[in-house]
Amino acid sequence: MAVTSRVKASVSLGEVMIEDWKAAGLLKPSTIKPMIFTAEKRLIRKVLGQLKEEDKRQLKQSLEVIMN
Repeated sequence: MAVTSRVKASVSLGEVMIEDWKAAGLLKPSTIKPMIFTAEKRLIRKVLGQLKEEDKRQLKQSLEVIMN
C-alpha cells in the first residue's frame, strides 16, 4: 500500500486516513492509498514508524473491501 501526505477533503474507495499519524512516525497528516506494489529492499531509504492498532484495523477493513 502507498502512503501519501497529499490528503484530500474526502477519501476514495479503499483509501484510509491515518488518524494517529504523529504516533506512526509520519511528518504530516497522511492517507493510505489502495495501490499494492513490490519494491526492492535496497530502494527503501528508511522506515518512518509503525501504524497504531486502530489505523491497522481500518487498513484491514479497507483491504477486505477492495479485495472482495
